[in-house]
Amino acid sequence: MTDVLDQEHRVLLTASPLQRVGAFALAALVRVAHPEELTAEQFVAAVDKMTGHLLGTADVAKAADAGGFWLSASYMLWPNSKINPTARGKQSPMERRKLIEQWRRVPDRADWPGVPCAYCDRPACKWFGKVDIPLGASSEHRNTTAPGHEGTPLCFPCVASLWAFPYGAHLSGGRAAVIHSWDDAFLGPSTQVAVQRTLAAAQAPVAKIKPGPYARELAVLGAVRAYGQRVHAGVELIVLSNSNKEQLLQTQEMSQPVVEWLRSTITRTDRRAGYQLLAAAQAAKSVPGEAFLAKRAFGDPSGILHRTAAYLLDRVSTAGVLPAETAGLAPLVYSYCIEVLNMDEKDVARLKELAGRLAALLGQDSRPGPFGGFVRANAKGGDLYGWFRSQSVQWLLKTRPAGMPQTLLPVQDYRLLFDDERAWSHRRLLVFAVMEALVEAGWQPKGSAEELEDIADVAANLADDDKN
Repeated sequence: MTDVLDQEHRVLLTASPLQRVGAFALAALVRVAHPEELTAEQFVAAVDKMTGHLLGTADVAKAADAGGFWLSASYMLWPNSKINPTARGKQSPMERRKLIEQWRRVPDRADWPGVPCAYCDRPACKWFGKVDIPLGASSEHRNTTAPGHEGTPLCFPCVASLWAFPYGAHLSGGRAAVIHSWDDAFLGPSTQVAVQRTLAAAQAPVAKIKPGPYARELAVLGAVRAYGQRVHAGVELIVLSNSNKEQLLQTQEMSQPVVEWLRSTITRTDRRAGYQLLAAAQAAKSVPGEAFLAKRAFGDPSGILHRTAAYLLDRVSTAGVLPAETAGLAPLVYSYCIEVLNMDEKDVARLKELAGRLAALLGQDSRPGPFGGFVRANAKGGDLYGWFRSQSVQWLLKTRPAGMPQTLLPVQDYRLLFDDERAWSHRRLLVFAVMEALVEAGWQPKGSAEELEDIADVAANLADDDKN
């Protein structure tokens, strides 16, 4: 009998991201590292702890009052549940507590439906609907279920995990934001941090703080860079609302290569120093750099390279010099291209060699015009191929540094810039590499403000999302 009870209280990880986050949250509530290590007693203690938090709202008149954290959250998480019925204002605290206890109690075994859990195939304890399953169909909508089914069958550990997932989320603005990964070793610590944050928020005075731009994406970036081990899967940001006013589910993923590269900006000394420079390069007028870095890490990885090149060019036009931080950015830019954008190391080396030849050519004229012509040809609508044709003649006529070939643009380099599927990113990398080579050579533009402003006119075109 004891073995049976242990199985009925054993938490298993399933294919549901929210159930997985909830399972780790259950474990964190009783300070256990992994949900599958929970004993029956610890599982019961975790469920009782959650129920106790809900019972604490029985004496609260309104969600905005002190102690109303879970009552407020319940309208987004569990609409029309026993904690927030329509008649709540007419109920006594004792009546409210009784209803909450009934809701969160294990159903009598005699009432179990005799069907397997939809998540783990163990015996289900009840049919469940929207009140307990985020974004699930109402158990009243019989046309959404098979004949004889009164909702979705779940075992008690699985439904308890769904009750627990909000502890592993950031609850604000009427939405729950959850960090999930199929790498359990990452998911565990990140969920533990979220649980502690939620428990602290539940005890804090009610305060409305307007989050900054891309705050949720920035939180994921922080969790990734704070993690001390290799991450073996991508990291998802799931934002949802289960309220009656708004049914919302938004999911975006930071791929595993991006995750690992971002971690390397903490773990590797040769990349650590340049991280703040790279983040600053991503900034827009109303969006801080690191926030935009986080956003692009999810939806536009190549945009990080493009924006970095545009930022450096903008510095040329505003400061009148090639920025010295170009050299500090080099380890991050080249590693990013190889590890995240999947550029071949040999191709990156070829582009750096080509940049060396272009720097030798452009560096023979101190005016910003020739450099600006290269940038303009590389921008959207520019004629880079025409520019190379004309400059190849100049390359033959002008004095070349010893050891440099007669051909300015070999066939292999031509293919990288014009025939390769990554041609656009190769061109952006070439712009950066040329600036790096010019900085190393000590070249600086010497011209009028108008000539420098001309560079600014085309700098924004190097970013795919310059309108952001």
